Amino acid sequence: MDPPTTSVVPDSPPPTLTREQISLRLREVALFQGLGQDDLGEILRISEAVRVDAGEYVFEEGERGDHFFVIVHGRIELRKATGHGFKKLAVLKAGQAFGEMALLNQTPRSASAYALQDTYLLSVSRAAFSLMLGGDTLSVRLLKNLSKALWATSVRLAAQQGRASTDNDTGHETLAEFNRLLRARLLPRVTPRVSGYDIAASTLAPRQGSGSTSWDWFVLTDGRPAFAVMKAVKNDIFSAQRLAAARMLLRSLAAEPHASLGEFATKVSRGLRAGWIEGLSGPVMLGVLALADGAAEWVEAGPITGVVVRWDGDAEDLNRHAPPLGDDGDRAYESEVVVLAKDDCIVALTDTHLDALGSVASVLAEEEVVDSRETLSRVLGRTRPHGSVGAEAADLSAVVIVRTAPSL
Repeated sequence: MDPPTTSVVPDSPPPTLTREQISLRLREVALFQGLGQDDLGEILRISEAVRVDAGEYVFEEGERGDHFFVIVHGRIELRKATGHGFKKLAVLKAGQAFGEMALLNQTPRSASAYALQDTYLLSVSRAAFSLMLGGDTLSVRLLKNLSKALWATSVRLAAQQGRASTDNDTGHETLAEFNRLLRARLLPRVTPRVSGYDIAASTLAPRQGSGSTSWDWFVLTDGRPAFAVMKAVKNDIFSAQRLAAARMLLRSLAAEPHASLGEFATKVSRGLRAGWIEGLSGPVMLGVLALADGAAEWVEAGPITGVVVRWDGDAEDLNRHAPPLGDDGDRAYESEVVVLAKDDCIVALTDTHLDALGSVASVLAEEEVVDSRETLSRVLGRTRPHGSVGAEAADLSAVVIVRTAPSL
C-alpha cells in the first residue's frame, strides 16, 4: 500500500482546492520551511496526487517505504500496533506531512497511516526526490547515513509522544527534539589528555535548547590534537545536520596534510559548498585550536569567540571576523600561532555577544585559574549567547585549555 492504489491525475487538485492552494500546503510543511517558490514548484512537479478513501490505509507498519506524503485535504491517523489492537500516535491534517524517512532510506515503516475521511495527498517518491537533489552527492549520502543511524531513535521518540495532535506545534516540537537527539550523537564522550596542557570541553545543552552548537576533537596528520567548537548560523530543525556535515568534513580532511589550519578551514568550507542543498544546508561558524609544545594554532570562521588570557591577567582577542564556513565558497581562511607560557589560558566559545572578550576575561580575572574544568564551568555559567535574556534556554559550546608546563 505504498503508494495507495486509488489515485487521481497529478494535475487535477481536489474539488475544493486550486493548484495555488496546494502549493500553499507545501509551504506549511516543516520539512520545506525556508524554501523559495521555485523550490516548492520543483517539489510539486515531482509529486503525484493521490486519493485515499475513508477507512483505508495509506501504508501499514512494517512495510518498506518508497514515498513521502503531504496532506492536501482530509485527516490521517498514525497508529502503532499493540498486543490488544493499536495505539493512536497522532492525527494529522492538511498542511502536515508524514513518511519522510522514506526519502532517505528503506527502513520499515514505524507506524501505520490510516485515513479518517476521504483524503487527498501529494506523494513524492524517494527516486524522484533523490534526482531532484542532484543524485548521489556528498550531502545526500550524509543525510542517508544520518537517517539510518537515527531511525531507531526516531521510532522511540514517536512512541514516547503517544498523544494525538491536530496542530503544527507538536509536529514542530517532535522535529526539534529529533534535532537535539541528533546533535547529542555528535558530541564526544571523552576529552583527550595532552601532555603539558589541562583541557576541558563541553556543550551546554538545555532540554529545550536549539541543538545548534557542538564541540569535537581530532588529530591532524602532523600529530597535533585539534579542538573545535561549532555553531549553525541558522537555528532550525536542520541545525544538527549542518553540524554533522561540518564534523564529517573536519574529520575526513584532518587525514590529509595541510600547510596551515587556514588551508584546512578553507577546504572544509569549500566541501560544504560542494554538497550544498538549498533549504537544508547552511553556514556553520567554527573555531579550531591545534596544540603543539608551548603554542596553539588558531583559525576561526564566523563570530566565534577566541580569547587568550595570560598568566598576568592580560587578555587578547583572537577573532579576525572571517565569514562562517560555507558562506563564501571563494574565501581563503588564515590562521595564527599563539605562543603559550605556563598558566596561560586559551578559550574557544560559541558565544557571539558583543562583549564576549570582556566576559571571559572578567570570569578568569575574578579568581585564580585552578584547573580547566573549574574555568569551563565559570565561563559557561557566566556567558550568554547574543539575544538571550536571563536564564533563557540556549546552546553553548566551549573549550578551555590551560598551559601547565613551560615550553621545552
